[in-house]
Parts: sequence; structure tokens; C-alpha cells
Amino acid sequence: MPESGIRNIVFDLGNTLVFFDYSYFFEGVYKLDRKLKPVMLKKYFRENRLDVHLGTGRTNIRESFKKLKRRHDLSIGFDDFHNLYCDIFWENTPMKEFIEEKLLSTKLRLFMLSNTDSSHINFINNNFPYVRHIKRRILSFKVNAIKPEKKIYSKLIERMNIVPEESVFIDDLKPNILTAGSMGFNTIHYTSHGRFLKEFRKLTGIR
Repeated sequence: MPESGIRNIVFDLGNTLVFFDYSYFFEGVYKLDRKLKPVMLKKYFRENRLDVHLGTGRTNIRESFKKLKRRHDLSIGFDDFHNLYCDIFWENTPMKEFIEEKLLSTKLRLFMLSNTDSSHINFINNNFPYVRHIKRRILSFKVNAIKPEKKIYSKLIERMNIVPEESVFIDDLKPNILTAGSMGFNTIHYTSHGRFLKEFRKLTGIR
């Protein structure tokens, strides 16, 4: 264990390990099927809380596509729709380098706690090899709970045998940080990589 007493690093996925922007999906669908403007698709996802339903495994992207296709009489096929849904991510290069050049040579245990679905995590595993270094994972669609619900943090603690006080939790969303903090985790709100490095150094002593 490092002198700081920190043993575990828990990463969020989206906008922490990799960046993402759903607008690429909304705009991409419109380019292939002019019946569905980006603002309409965004509204449909928001009003039907598809991020929650997909993230908790209550539905999947194929079922969501079928409903959307019927409602808007779409001509786009599922494969194109699914490819666009997945291809919204890009590499967080500074984080990639930090993990590969700094963390992998330490004795720290690395974890992922993510609100995600099977389509997105499979795409990320296939396209961002550095994320695969983090093998211990609690994924929302597998445990039927999403951040910032306490249930998903409890799953992490129980299944991975984690002591929150010996852990650093890193996430880009403040509500997720607040819940983690309330459960005893040391936290870093990921808003810029430079700030992250300074806070990580304070907590772990690792430069």
C-alpha cells in the first residue's frame, strides 16, 4: 500500500476515461434519415429516459430502435443506427498516458464504476485498448442500478471488497462525486486533467 494509505482507484468511464458526445449520434441519424431531426431524437431520448433504461438494463438499444422506427416511420436500418449510437467516443489521451505510464507500475488496484450499456462498453473495449487495463468493473446495466444511486456504490464495495476510505473515486459529474463522498470515498471531480493530477498527487503521493 502507498504511504498515503490509498489502495484503490475507481474510475468513471464517460468523460473521464474516454470522452463522448451524443450529438454525433443525433446528427448522424439525421444525415441518414431526414425524418428525424437531431433535436427530435434528443427529445425522444430525454423524455423516455432512455439513458436510465439502457443504463439499468431495463431495455436495450435494439428494442429502443424498434419503437423509434415505428413511431417515426424510419428507413434507417438497425446496423447503421447502432453504429452511430456507439461511435460517439474518443480517446482521453492524457488519461491513457497516465494509466499506462504511471498507474500500471504501482500496486494500486484499478476499478471502473460506470453508467453504461452492453453496446457502449463493447465498443469501448474494442476501440480503446487502454480501458481494458481496468478489469475490475461494476457496470450499471449488469447490476440494475445507476449513479448516483447508493445501490451501485454498495455493489462496488461488496463485490470488490473495497474499503471506501482506502479508495479514490474519480468522476466528471458532481452528483456522483457527492454520493461517493457520503459513503466514505476520497473523491476527485474530473473537470480538467491538470487539476486531476494535482488532486491525485495530494491523495496518493504519486506524480
